[in-house]
Amino acid sequence: MNADTLPLNKSGKILEIVPSPLKINLMELGFLPGKKITLQHLAPSGDPMAFLMEDTLLALRKSEAALIRVEQI
Repeated sequence: MNADTLPLNKSGKILEIVPSPLKINLMELGFLPGKKITLQHLAPSGDPMAFLMEDTLLALRKSEAALIRVEQI
């Protein structure tokens, strides 16, 4: 499952970031394997998405969230 398919208010553990030109950018933002993320907000159109990671709320485009492989917890 990818972060873009995570249900609202559900959490997931990051398994990996799919290889892409944005991989380094996502990792620099803190999206690292083993971290827990929770989908907190979703725009009416579904894009962007806001994820809570530790004490930080980060907004990503749906296409960016699709690069983050997660396991729902």
